[in-house]
Amino acid sequence: MATPYNASSSTTTTTTTSTVVGQQGINTTIFVTPIAAPSILGLYAFAGAAAIVGSRGAHWYGISQSPLIFWPFILTLGIVQVLTALWAFRARDNLATVFHGVWGAFFIAYACLNLFFAQGTLAFLATDGNRFSEFGMYWITVAAITWVCVAASFAESLIWVLFTACMAVGATMTACAYFTTSVGILKAGGYLIFISAAIAFYQATAWLLEYQYGRPILPSLRLGRHRLTETALLNRGFGEPGVKKGQ
Repeated sequence: MATPYNASSSTTTTTTTSTVVGQQGINTTIFVTPIAAPSILGLYAFAGAAAIVGSRGAHWYGISQSPLIFWPFILTLGIVQVLTALWAFRARDNLATVFHGVWGAFFIAYACLNLFFAQGTLAFLATDGNRFSEFGMYWITVAAITWVCVAASFAESLIWVLFTACMAVGATMTACAYFTTSVGILKAGGYLIFISAAIAFYQATAWLLEYQYGRPILPSLRLGRHRLTETALLNRGFGEPGVKKGQ
């Protein structure tokens, strides 16, 4: 049910409307709908998929059946991230929309490639020093967009800066590895991607606890316009995603 929001009121009810008078004197009624913070789910999905991809790149494990085992899980998490991007768009969170949308699409494509490898459609899985320039282009594309997300994250929180920066560097190194056949660079990139997953997991957990308890439990280290005071972040209804801009 849509919950209207009255900008002149300090409280939110389920029947309040906000009327805006335009330049031509036309009244416009705006309805807003509180939603759960999309990035909580999206960051957990990202953390799961990135942990698998990063640990695989770091050579912590890997057998010939690995692509067949992992592709359904990575595909599902990628779809969850794309759905998160759509809800972040609804919450008017540009950073989350871009980050979850791009990486969700990447993980879906990564899962499909693993399925092709498992079926023998593609001859090899390039994780052991094989040159795979085409896959390197995948990583270059997402790395470039993630670097932009790093710059935008300085207006969000230090945690966002850390995990997007780790992911950007890890993706850049992985791209270089697929172009140069360097196993060492591939492993280093895998470690950074896994670290990014761990930090993203922390951010999602901090937000989940904060929204559930109505006050910060774990520090989120917000920056810019999102900087926290010692008071609770969440003002029920009025301060929820879908009503306010962002999460």
